[in-house]
This record gives sequence, C-alpha cells and structure tokens, in this order.
Amino acid sequence: MLEVSGLTAGYGAQPVLHGVSLEVARNEFVAVIGANTAGKSTLLRAISGLLPQCSGRIAFEGEDLTRLKAHEIAGLGIAHVPEGRHVFADMTVEENLKMGAYSHANPAFAHHALERVYELFPRLKERRAQYAGSMSGGEQQMVAVGRGMMLEPKLLILDEPSLGLAPLVVEEMHQRFLDIHRSGVTVLLVEQNVSLALHSAERAYVMASGAIEIEGAARELLNDDRIRRAYLGI
Repeated sequence: MLEVSGLTAGYGAQPVLHGVSLEVARNEFVAVIGANTAGKSTLLRAISGLLPQCSGRIAFEGEDLTRLKAHEIAGLGIAHVPEGRHVFADMTVEENLKMGAYSHANPAFAHHALERVYELFPRLKERRAQYAGSMSGGEQQMVAVGRGMMLEPKLLILDEPSLGLAPLVVEEMHQRFLDIHRSGVTVLLVEQNVSLALHSAERAYVMASGAIEIEGAARELLNDDRIRRAYLGI
C-alpha cells in the first residue's frame, strides 16, 4: 500500500532523513521506533506532504505522493494524527470531529463517520458539546484520533500518540488502535513507548540519525538484545 524509497527530506539546507526506505502492506500494523531526533516525525510529515524539500519516492497504492499537495494526499485516504494532538481548543468536540470530514461534501458521509467515531470513543459522544480545549490530554487525544477517523482512511498515521499521557490512558488508546486495525484500516505508528509499540504492531522499523537501522517482525525485535538494551532498559 505504502512504499517509501530512498527518501531524503528536511526543513532547511541540512536534511533530516537520509535515504529512508520502508514498506507498509495493506491491512498491516507497522511501527517506527527510535530515540528523539531520529527523524520519525519528519518521516511522517514527508509522507503526508507537509515537507516541501523531499527527494526519493513515496508511493501510495502506486501513486507518487511527492507530486501532490497535503490536502490531495489526505483525499487519497491517508489520515495523519499529529504529535501534540492540535485540537481546535475553542471548538466543541463534535465541531473538531467534523473538521476531519471537510473534504466530503455529502452530509450523509459525515453523519455515518461520526457515528463510527462515537462507537469507537463513547466518551466523545457524551461530551460532544464540550469545548475541546477544556478536556484532559487523554480526551484531546481521542478527539485527534477521532478527527482522523472521520476521513474513513485507508491508512492511519499516528505520531507519538502516548506523549504526555498517563499509563492507563496510553493502554486504553492502544486498545483503540488495535480495534481500528481490526476494522480494516492499515496503521503506521510512531511511538515513544517502544514496548507497547512492539506489542501492538506486526512489523517495525528502528530509526537512528535519520536512517533505518533495523527492521523485522515486532515480536522478534522485542527479543533483540540491541533493542532491549537501547530502548527497554534490559
């Protein structure tokens, strides 16, 4: 479904990514792990068309994304839930969610998508009239994920969804990610919680200094001494 080949990208003259290549198959759950500043978020921003300086190839279902604008990439069925949530604080939960379906003119589509999000996150339905800025960090993360799901995406990209959240909330969110995956959505996850990421994903890539260092089955990487020493403190 997604193929990244020889990707070099950055924010200025100095690139952050150096020849990154990875693949995500349809219906797969893939994680990207690594230390801070490894280039994980930059990789996701490049896939979503948020970086103007890219070379290499990014293809989604065979279509070259490097020639498309960010809104065109979203229109293909790629939803990006950014690091830090970025909810619209002065809008209600439901207004935030409906923003995720802005590209669909048919009101029936938005209604159907909204009901699916409320099934996934019942708490959001209870608080649909509450301003998003007044909610807890975990609830705002639900809003951010729900907004992405309003697109009814083929590929859901999640950038550090556990950042700043309490452990119980993190576990709850990852259960929802598994539910989303089981519903038929392909998932690409960047996650600081390496253990949880590797327990959730089927395959994983390890990034360091803007390049892919290791790749393999997630369960095998859990038992890899390099991963255990560097990220799991074992």
